[in-house]
Amino acid sequence: MNIIERFLNSVTMYRLVVYSLSILVGLALVFSFLGRLSSSPTSLIVSLSLILTSAYVTDRLFGRIFRVPTNMESSLITALILFLIVSPAHSLGAGFSLALAGAVSSASKFLLAWNGKHIFNPAALAAALLSISGLQAVTWWVGSSVLWPFALVLGVAVVWKIRRMPLLATFAAVSIALQLALFIHGHQPLVINMKHALLASPLIFLGTIMLTEPATMPPRRNLQMVFGALVAMLYVTAWEVGPFIIHPEIALLLGNLFAYAVSPKFRMRMQLKEVQKISDHVYNYIFQPERPFTFQPGQYMEWTLANIPYDSRGNRRTFTIASSPTEPDVHLGLKYYEPASTFKAAFFDLKPGDSIYASQLAGNFTLSGNETQKLAFIAGGIGITPFRSMLKYITDKNIQSDITLLYVVSDPQEFAYTQQIREALPVGVKAIPVVTNLSYQAPGVVTAKVTADLISKLVPDYAERTFYISGPNNMVDGTKHHLHCLGVTGSKVKTDHFSGY
Repeated sequence: MNIIERFLNSVTMYRLVVYSLSILVGLALVFSFLGRLSSSPTSLIVSLSLILTSAYVTDRLFGRIFRVPTNMESSLITALILFLIVSPAHSLGAGFSLALAGAVSSASKFLLAWNGKHIFNPAALAAALLSISGLQAVTWWVGSSVLWPFALVLGVAVVWKIRRMPLLATFAAVSIALQLALFIHGHQPLVINMKHALLASPLIFLGTIMLTEPATMPPRRNLQMVFGALVAMLYVTAWEVGPFIIHPEIALLLGNLFAYAVSPKFRMRMQLKEVQKISDHVYNYIFQPERPFTFQPGQYMEWTLANIPYDSRGNRRTFTIASSPTEPDVHLGLKYYEPASTFKAAFFDLKPGDSIYASQLAGNFTLSGNETQKLAFIAGGIGITPFRSMLKYITDKNIQSDITLLYVVSDPQEFAYTQQIREALPVGVKAIPVVTNLSYQAPGVVTAKVTADLISKLVPDYAERTFYISGPNNMVDGTKHHLHCLGVTGSKVKTDHFSGY
């Protein structure tokens, strides 16, 4: 399990999706050669080539027209999804339809967006147009009896990586419950029908890979669960509206409309104003947004760099906003590791006046709004960034609080945002620096490994507090375990994981 966790933590979300889809495509080709799929290897290869080429070329073309950075992974993911749900080409006309679908999927990211927010899942939109027009059948053949086990394992890995299990669980639970109800109402055999509905169907691929696409789902967990339930209801019931039937791809598109309605809608250019060196490896970047925007302390955004050399991790990452909504500028805290990825190296080379694009504001790691609630913040290293945002916010708003902050680092030189922490002390913040390097000794600093005993010693009223934990995945998971050993319930623990960057 540790090996799997380390791998998931070492790759970005988009890279993991590319790997997962590529494995499914490779397995499809193998099963085709073995005669386990109805389509021939030639038709699969030709279809894949047509979709990949048209999606990539269209993506680059529109990127130049709209003068925005593009991401190779984006067109690749969309093309692979389309390939796995649309019937392979067996004729010249079908090949043209697939090439058209690839082009439509990429073009929709530019043409069907408002203020930088995608309206529809690109692959679902292209598939729906093929189905409605009759140009090509959308069969969701990735849900075949030979591929579904692999789709399940790979899909769950993606969902686990991006921490969207509540969304998947809601979608699955509503789908299963509705399907059972329909079979019972129709007096149909339950076992064989449920087996078909769960396994040899679009349900797994739709719920794990397509439903969780970040750009077209709501930003907050409660809205994501509503989104999952809505798509599940539309998917299972497959209502007929006039001559149209709500097929899986259309169910997702209708859900996307809800997601768009409840999501922040912007994509903006941020211009670098200043770089502050905190330590040898930690820097604070200060950006000026091209226009004001609203966010909650603790939320994150997706950041995209243009014109950087491509590597295995792409040109976009998700980073927490370190600044408060009360500040005019946007702060971003980054820690550099060796060897640095191409993205991090390009970020390091940014100079004042350079620009970066930010979009997809999201995140549930935010303050509850209950000012009387006793809180405990536990930050691991650069995981201090959401807490910097929160502490600056309550300081500027003069919100009297009862917050204990445990700030844990291995190297005391990496303590960041100490000024903002000191400024928060008068509003009720108690800050305790912790260094895990046992050879380090300094007055006012706790030198120890983080354990349940240490937490109970430093936060003696832990049973009365709600805990917020932010940092590397191993640190977050380990701290959650310590709190569980102390009897702190899961409802009183909020976590902010690094998604791998």
